[in-house]
Parts: sequence; structure tokens; C-alpha cells
Amino acid sequence: MLFLAGLLFAGAMTLRPSAGSRYDSDLLSLVARKEVTVKELSAANEDMYKQIDQMIAAVPDQPQLPISERTRVELAGPGVTVTLNDAPIPEPLPEGVVADDLVIHQQDIEAVFNALLSGGAEALSVQGRFVRADSKVSCVGNVINIDGKLYSPPYEIGAIGDSAKMRRALSQDPQIAILGEYVARFNLGYSVRDESNLKISAVNQQPVFNFAKVTASNDN
Repeated sequence: MLFLAGLLFAGAMTLRPSAGSRYDSDLLSLVARKEVTVKELSAANEDMYKQIDQMIAAVPDQPQLPISERTRVELAGPGVTVTLNDAPIPEPLPEGVVADDLVIHQQDIEAVFNALLSGGAEALSVQGRFVRADSKVSCVGNVINIDGKLYSPPYEIGAIGDSAKMRRALSQDPQIAILGEYVARFNLGYSVRDESNLKISAVNQQPVFNFAKVTASNDN
């Protein structure tokens, strides 16, 4: 959808009038062509989601739900939980150590997400709440903002999937290796435990997408 918005934005830049241009006479035909392109891409996108739903339905022993509904039900299954925590802050700080060295950052959580996904995680959560593939993670002071929800350490990152594969992915990930250096040096909290029946709570909200629209011109 970002591609569509970018397409229309680029078109709008091309259509910007200049002195003596043929802008007025060409505008309607250009807008019409852009609308056709958007409709074609929207139809292709709809076909893609139908194919995804068909593939999900073909998998045995899986809930026969459309992809848009899969995040509205509670998920459960074997997996792992990764716990991240800030280090104790000594008073005074040792020479050469700054406060940022002693806290978990956005990139640490993203590194865990990425490693778990590369290890085949089927679903992720933070503090038991579902995290979507398009979820936004950002630091806000000493807490983490994920999709508008604020979380304080310790962070419990859950992942449903093959625990052995996900553990292996964590141990081989270069960003997790860097985090491990900080764990060893500054006593940050990092642990992984297996879960026989990890539960991830349902979410009610669906992602909201903004689409580019052609607006009526005020020119006479």
C-alpha cells in the first residue's frame, strides 16, 4: 500500500503546473490512468490474500480462519520466552560507564524479534500480548512503546514454535551476540526458557491503512 501511495505522490509531483504548461488539458486523462493503475493493483492485492487464505485452509490440523481473523483469537502452543531486563545501577557509576549501557534498548528487543522469526516463530508476544508483523517498536524514556502500548522492564518476549530451532537462532544471531557482551560486562538481564504451552492473548484492533485519494480541484 505504501507503493500505491508513493505512485500517486510521484504522479502528483509530475503534474505540478508551471507557466505555459498543458496542465489543465492533461490532468483528467492522467488522473484517469492513475485510477486504473490503482484499481489493477488493488485487485491483484485482493487476489493475493485470497490465495493466502486458500493455502491456510489447505494446511491440516489448523483453524480454518481467514488470515485477517487469526490475530483475534487466543494463540497457544509450545515455544520459548526470552526475558530482558535492565542492569542494577550502581552509585556512583564506574568510570567509563554511562546509564545507557545499563538499560535494554529498542534494538535489543528488535534483535530478539528478528532472531526468533528467523528460527521459525509462528507468533510473537510482549508481556503476553500479540505482536503483529507490522508492529512499531520505539523507546520512550526507560520504557518501550509497541503499537501505542507502554511496557516497562523486565520484558517477557514470547514466541510459539519449535523451541530448539528458536534457541539455535538466538545463539547464532550476531546482534544477540553483541547483546550478550553487554550482559556479561554490565549484568543486563537475559534468559531463555522453554514453554510447553505458551499463551498469547487475542487482540481486537486491526491495522489501519491510509490510501491515497484523488481530490476534486478547486480551480475554475
